[in-house]
Amino acid sequence: MKIAKTLVKALTGKTVTAGRNSSGRITSFHRGGGHKRSLREIDFKRDTSSVGIVERIEYDPNRSSKIALVRWIEGVAQKDASYKAERAPVNYILASHQMEVGSMVVNSDCSKPSTTGSLRPAQNADSFLRFQELFRKAHEDAEGTDEAKAAITAAPLPPADLLDLNSKVGNCMPLADIRMGTWIHSIECRPGQGAQLVRAAGTYAKVVKESASQCLVRLPSGAEKLIDSRCRATIGIVSNPSHGAQELRKAGHSRWLGWRPVVRGVAMNPVDHPHGGGEGRTKGGRPSVSPWGKPTKAGYKTARKTPKA
Repeated sequence: MKIAKTLVKALTGKTVTAGRNSSGRITSFHRGGGHKRSLREIDFKRDTSSVGIVERIEYDPNRSSKIALVRWIEGVAQKDASYKAERAPVNYILASHQMEVGSMVVNSDCSKPSTTGSLRPAQNADSFLRFQELFRKAHEDAEGTDEAKAAITAAPLPPADLLDLNSKVGNCMPLADIRMGTWIHSIECRPGQGAQLVRAAGTYAKVVKESASQCLVRLPSGAEKLIDSRCRATIGIVSNPSHGAQELRKAGHSRWLGWRPVVRGVAMNPVDHPHGGGEGRTKGGRPSVSPWGKPTKAGYKTARKTPKA
């Protein structure tokens, strides 16, 4: 796949530490090797009011979910002056489930905390006409593959997606503007800090309750957390929900991913592990311990015995 020139600077090399620290000692076992990877710069903040078109959905080796390449047609300034001024800027965002090539995504600038759970309408009466003009402009200036152009042409923007930003997956907006019961992901912990919660493949949170200043969000773990209403979140579920069901095809598949083999302690020599050695097959001769002799099951016994009366 050919990468656009505007994205060359977004791909950087990734250093593999193989589980070693700065002194060269192994601190994380079973790590090392693997295929070479490049880091993609993902826009987790999405803090500018802008409208963009999804050009393609890509695989990212550094995360379990897919990423989407978005060409912004309004609201994002071109950072690099070396490119043509008329070329719209592009960047990566975390893809939502059921996000398609050619669909429109919006970064909302609504910042006033909502006092009700009802849906917030568009900012003004001209929003529909303005978005229609932006969509027409995106079709005329579309770059990239023929598939992206055909998707933009075949999928006209419905009015519901313009007037109700809560109904479109991939839209990013403050929690104050999201109605109760909506599935969300890529949630900020502090306003303007960038998404830190619910970013793994197939995960989502749910807006349970909102007040003037804070929203109650139910996380994938089932825990409920109060988050500032000014924090941003993305509508929908994180892409690639079948990630957990994937199976490794062969032993080399785990090596491609950078996972090294796991060796049992009883199969080692006494110099390598407390469970090692012995004639024939042994059970280790003691409760399970780490290579440094610390109990691995329940830790050390710390409770004191109660004296009998």
